[in-house]
Amino acid sequence: MFDFDTPITIGTLAQWVGAGVTFLAVLVALFKDEFFRWWRKPKLTVSAALAPPECHKTTIFYGPPQDRRRASCYYLRIWVKNNGRTRAESVQVFVSKLRRRNADGSFKEVEAFLPMNLLWAHGQQKAGGPEIFADGISPEMGKHCDLGHVVDPKFRKEIPYDLPGVAADETILALDLEVKAANSGFLVPPGTYQLELRVAAANCAPVTNTIELTITGRWSDDQTQMFSNGLGLKVIG
Repeated sequence: MFDFDTPITIGTLAQWVGAGVTFLAVLVALFKDEFFRWWRKPKLTVSAALAPPECHKTTIFYGPPQDRRRASCYYLRIWVKNNGRTRAESVQVFVSKLRRRNADGSFKEVEAFLPMNLLWAHGQQKAGGPEIFADGISPEMGKHCDLGHVVDPKFRKEIPYDLPGVAADETILALDLEVKAANSGFLVPPGTYQLELRVAAANCAPVTNTIELTITGRWSDDQTQMFSNGLGLKVIG
């Protein structure tokens, strides 16, 4: 049993305490900058609701400038928020995978889909093309990103948003990707899908979210009916 009143024991204890304090001081000196960067880094999250302001009925314009035409459509958007303590710089939303549900309930990747970035909502056309990198999102602030839009089927052939095998009165979702691929991989026919999104910033590692999206093929001019019978949208992971 130790006798803590003896000078030797007290001296030994003091040495251990001193060594511990020195070790902690070295750790703080080495890692404090990294700790504060981690503690203050941006934290990007994704949410979605099949209701305004994320999703709503609006009008889309199409055709050449000298003959602009309009059609009713529903826009689907997600909300990207920065819950961190530092402004997120050059934020992008990348669709890495598109999977369709089979009859047995499993999901299989859509081979025609080409992974690429989504467009930011209300983004300004820039010299290099549409806005795919948001300049920044401040802490506790957010920004809408366009996921896709569904037009009234009677305008499908004119725009053109048409796919073989889809009835003329059924809806098709047009994903709002940075490029409308020539193979029509951005057009999504009726079905249930999973979109894998990777959200990242120049000063933040990517985070992965999965959106489950259902297109029944039905169209309604009434927004409430459309959001209950025509479309489904939710974040599942």
